[in-house]
Amino acid sequence: MEQFIEYIESALPSSGKDDTLFKFKRKVLDEMNERYSEVSKRGISNQKVISDLIISEHPDLEKDYKEFYEKETAAAKTKEKALLNTAGSVVYILGIVIIFLVFSFITHLWGQTWLIVADGILLWAAYILSLGVKKISSMRKGFHVFARILLAIDVMVVTVAVFLFAVVFTSFSKSWVIVIAGIALMFVSDGIYAYVTKQKLALINYLIYIPVVAVMLYIILSALGVLLWSRGWLLIIFSLILDVVIIYMSIEKNKKIKQEVIDSWKES
Repeated sequence: MEQFIEYIESALPSSGKDDTLFKFKRKVLDEMNERYSEVSKRGISNQKVISDLIISEHPDLEKDYKEFYEKETAAAKTKEKALLNTAGSVVYILGIVIIFLVFSFITHLWGQTWLIVADGILLWAAYILSLGVKKISSMRKGFHVFARILLAIDVMVVTVAVFLFAVVFTSFSKSWVIVIAGIALMFVSDGIYAYVTKQKLALINYLIYIPVVAVMLYIILSALGVLLWSRGWLLIIFSLILDVVIIYMSIEKNKKIKQEVIDSWKES
């Protein structure tokens, strides 16, 4: 109907050759015409009343168009990002190989320069894994377990890169503690992820991870001489006490929520 076209054009003025905008206008007009036929069959004969009713069902076409535009362009953006990441990855890998060869032929330190390629590839892998974590995190929570697995692998890949650097370019005799620190960071990262994404069993994760991280800290701090081996184990005891405190606070919180629900039912 002419009234529908006038309303659509007034709400969404033409902006040149915009195929997406035209597609949206065509879609809305078809929906309005179908709705008009449906309503007119219910015994309402006044065309203006029907038209006004249908127009009122589309109060904010600008907002509807923005949502439509995002959905229409999402696939194109995803494809574009994939192409950019692929092209960027090829350029990046070629770049680190070239840098490796140049430095190796100039310095003849082949025993150290191999790390350029090794760490370069590891950091590239960490970036790709982070993209996977981000993508899966945008899906339903049922898929988040895969994001957590990728996150754990991501942390360990970065850890290995740092460990190799320490081994090759530093005289740090206890570089193995970097691996232990990476394992601890893996659990911490997963705990943060569980908290941020509001995972159902996050509390159980915390109760397991706290003692595990405490053990890692005990090993790291004792190996570095920050704590004595004979006393550092108290960290593990403190972690177990912290677990008990968390359990107690969780029980009290649930009791309070339950009581509030009971009180609200009594008041109603």
